[in-house]
Amino acid sequence: MNQLCRRVSVREAVTLAGSAFGVGRSRSVIISDLSAQGAQLDARDLPPPGDDMFLVVGPFDSMATVVWRAEDKCGVRFDFAVADDMLQRMKRDAQWESVSGWYR
Repeated sequence: MNQLCRRVSVREAVTLAGSAFGVGRSRSVIISDLSAQGAQLDARDLPPPGDDMFLVVGPFDSMATVVWRAEDKCGVRFDFAVADDMLQRMKRDAQWESVSGWYR
């Protein structure tokens, strides 16, 4: 793994629906793991490493850069760390989605 792909913080498994907007198109995504610094996205036709996107998940939005991509998954690094209160809210939302049986 190269230096750009090294995670600064540990990610936690989640299931959150979101949207990713790139220069050429938008796509629906599932956030399958999350940390204050980045996330793993699951979707079709994800952009290549180095591309920027605007990610929206409920009340959270952020610019992010694709760090790696493999098949229908990619890892992104947020331009700015997610505030702790927002990160906790997103994790609570993910717990609700897992209880409801959505996605997985």
